[in-house]
Amino acid sequence: MRISLLWLTAIVFTVEGARGQSSLSTTSPSTQESAPAVNVVPNGQARTYTLARWDENYSFLADPTQRTDLWDPIKYVPLNESPDWYASFGGQVRDRYEYFNNNTFGVGSQTRDGYNDARLTENVDLHFGPFVRVFVQGASAFEAGRDGGPRANDRDELDLEQGFADFKIPLTTNSDFTLRAGRQFLEFGAARLLGPADFSNVRKTFDGFRGDLNSRDNSLTLFLVRPVLVEPYRFDSSDSRNVLAGAYDTLQLPKLIVNASSKLELYELYLDRQATSFVNETGTGTEDRFTSGIRLTTNPKPFDFDVEADYQYGKFSGHDIRAFQIATKDGFTFYDVAFTPRTFVGADIASGSGRASGGEVGTFNQLYPSGHGQFGDIDAIGRQNIIDVESGLDLTLLENRKFVESLKLRTSFYEFWRESTHDAVYTSSGSILRAAGGSGDRHVGSELDLLLNWQIDPHLSAYMGYSHMFAGSFISQTGPSNDIDFFYTALTYTF
Repeated sequence: MRISLLWLTAIVFTVEGARGQSSLSTTSPSTQESAPAVNVVPNGQARTYTLARWDENYSFLADPTQRTDLWDPIKYVPLNESPDWYASFGGQVRDRYEYFNNNTFGVGSQTRDGYNDARLTENVDLHFGPFVRVFVQGASAFEAGRDGGPRANDRDELDLEQGFADFKIPLTTNSDFTLRAGRQFLEFGAARLLGPADFSNVRKTFDGFRGDLNSRDNSLTLFLVRPVLVEPYRFDSSDSRNVLAGAYDTLQLPKLIVNASSKLELYELYLDRQATSFVNETGTGTEDRFTSGIRLTTNPKPFDFDVEADYQYGKFSGHDIRAFQIATKDGFTFYDVAFTPRTFVGADIASGSGRASGGEVGTFNQLYPSGHGQFGDIDAIGRQNIIDVESGLDLTLLENRKFVESLKLRTSFYEFWRESTHDAVYTSSGSILRAAGGSGDRHVGSELDLLLNWQIDPHLSAYMGYSHMFAGSFISQTGPSNDIDFFYTALTYTF
């Protein structure tokens, strides 16, 4: 495996940061379907339910006067007389109904009455002092009513979703290194390339090792993992034909813009994938792909900015890989206006293969993202061979009311084009939505999304969405081209 300039830069940032005197959490921005529920109790402590349940800290419940929630008796269970030896239990139940009209523009089996996805997770977090912890999370995922049966990420009847041990090594007064071994989520940045895909009924997990070096204004994560294969009726195993390694560095930039929470993220990822294939290539081969990336986020209120770019290189069956993607999403919030509207615009481009045969492999590999909502909520489009522009509006309709901690509405509109007319259109899962042949047109279509998120109380939340995708000229020239309708609603309880 080669070492790039980004790896060296990340290590330099971390070594410099280790000289400082303050600590930094490694938690990355969440890509949950709605904002985490936060329950602030009268004395100021907060309980935040996050996608990464192992990131939740209930040590403050060692003080019995802090216990005000129904579930507090199981959130802190002492293991001995030392307050930092304890167990914490939690879980989540989610049930979602989905209905498609003309799924995949009318190609394939159609479920006329919709179908149901249900997921149950339960976790235990064991703390053996300040330096050792074990986290175990089980999951059961079920599907009912879908014609053609469950998709690959719909069903996994009983399995280990996460199971790892952490070993923390203090380095200086306020810096440390944590080694993690076992099955785990990976989530970085906006999850454009690596995320657990929480919207899916079965989430993405990995088996392997991760190390986090935390210091002043900087965190560096190194990992070496294999993706876990979903096997619905037996214990999931890792994919022996795929290896993913990476270095991901996050540098806080407090002086870039005052009070803007600016961050610079630098990363280098490596994928070794056996027996794979690409559009415009014959047969299968080995893919050795490097991804060099950079992301800058800043929030100088009322503005917010998010810009990310990646360049991919390597080899596939003797061919050079040359691919790229650029993404941005930027907003403006009207804080003193009713409903606190936030307008936003976004744009993405991800390369496709630029030739009919031979030469370089130009299709961008989106790796293992949290793909839902990145290119619309129907998930017909993924981050490969695509150009899109997006505009939208967020509204906070109600908050801090009885049975309504928050009620938020999001409206988005997208336009999609192929980046290369020689390449296919891909879904958010990376499968081919529509093959390349038959049309030289670029326009794939447009999509309108409406999403209502309702946080009822700290434990209970619901959402409802409707999306409509208009078929573009490329779709109409290459097969069935009925517009797609997607309706979905879900109820989630977290404890």
